[in-house]
Amino acid sequence: MKFEDFIKNENVREQTFEDVPKNHQCNLCDYSTSRDIDLTNHVNRIHLKTKTYKCNYCDTEASHKGHLNQHINSVHLGIKNHKCSHCDYRATQSNYLKKHISSVHLGIKNYKCNSCDHQTTTKSNLKKHVNTVHLGIKNYKCSYCNYQSNTEGVLKKHINIVHIGKTDRKCSYCDYQATTSSNLKKHVDGVHLGIKNHKCTQCNFQATEKVILISI
Repeated sequence: MKFEDFIKNENVREQTFEDVPKNHQCNLCDYSTSRDIDLTNHVNRIHLKTKTYKCNYCDTEASHKGHLNQHINSVHLGIKNHKCSHCDYRATQSNYLKKHISSVHLGIKNYKCNSCDHQTTTKSNLKKHVNTVHLGIKNYKCSYCNYQSNTEGVLKKHINIVHIGKTDRKCSYCDYQATTSSNLKKHVDGVHLGIKNHKCTQCNFQATEKVILISI
């Protein structure tokens, strides 16, 4: 098949899809679809918050079978089929990979804060930023101390690191363990690789961290 014919077929396919009338309109929002089953799923998932699919490994519930499968594959089975071509990052979904490439490798941040210069890659991250920084909302409270967080994931990390002493960020060269990936990278770069990016403007001294350069 010639390239021109391929493009023509694709255009016809897109036009055919767009020409399908969306006669099923949601009474609660502007959503419309061409299939009755899609409208039913939309109402149950978005407006009624119905979660009929339950995980056999934990208490997680999902409104869509595909979402439950994604949860099981990523959390319980560790399956991440979408690999980044620029680094070792792997994702459970293609849209996660696209967001990773856009933010990490392309530096694209389309969501901007109206109160400051902060920019982020996702709407959810912007909401977390506004709630935490500008509104001071932290709904997740630690049961062991007075620590509060704006996300459940950050609270779990706090409990694992501070109260349980658990971390999965271990150095592959020695017994060092870090609480964050950035601290582990600093350790590997400075101790094992000898990378010193902070240089003194007055002499030849170099340091692994800016705070060391300033303090000496």
